[in-house]
Amino acid sequence: MATFVLVHGAWHGGWCYRDTAKALRATGHTVFTPTHTGLAETYHLSSQAITLETHIRDICGVIEWEGLTDVILCGHSYGGMVITGVADRMADKIKALVYLDAFIPQHGDSLISLLHTALPAEVWPVFVNGFRDSARADNCGMMAPIPAEVFGIKVENRPWVDKLCRPQALATFEMPALLSGGGDSIKQRTYILADAWDPSPFRYFAAQCEGQAGWNVVKLPSSHDVMVDMPNELATELLKLA
Repeated sequence: MATFVLVHGAWHGGWCYRDTAKALRATGHTVFTPTHTGLAETYHLSSQAITLETHIRDICGVIEWEGLTDVILCGHSYGGMVITGVADRMADKIKALVYLDAFIPQHGDSLISLLHTALPAEVWPVFVNGFRDSARADNCGMMAPIPAEVFGIKVENRPWVDKLCRPQALATFEMPALLSGGGDSIKQRTYILADAWDPSPFRYFAAQCEGQAGWNVVKLPSSHDVMVDMPNELATELLKLA
């Protein structure tokens, strides 16, 4: 049986994978849905000092302390930054990488710098300035969550998402990924594009993966939060890697 580690995106927590994890466990697989430090049930630990490095270490810690091997590592949105860092350090523990409507950084890229690349010139300042203005407004370096409506999430699921998302440190978006190339040895990679919302920066990354050796690109007619709106369909795609 396979081992899945499902990594959430900004403002969320492990809770967002609830239904996908349930579907995977029903088929006998082992599933971990860790929450990044300072979010969801660990929100009492939130701080402007939390960075991308903090969250990379969170996931490395799960893999190390649980003694995991042959991991299918899935990262959603900002979680793509995290799993890239984890793969760079623990490639020998990882079987496959799944980028779920996610950022794919190269060495030196921050999430904010990738938005500059992936979004049209008239769009990216709206996002970036919004993050920075939000972090300044409360004077503690924390970005308020983007409302579920903006991500095109189904109306019936929006109250759940908006209730559980929490502010996140701007520093997590500004810190560059520091990579050595260690993750390049992982040859099995999937990009899942949420193909039913815009303006999406993730079309850029899906296009970059198309036709590349070792990559499989899948498109689902979903909002950005695939694991919330199409949890069973996501589980089906993940099971193909098992």
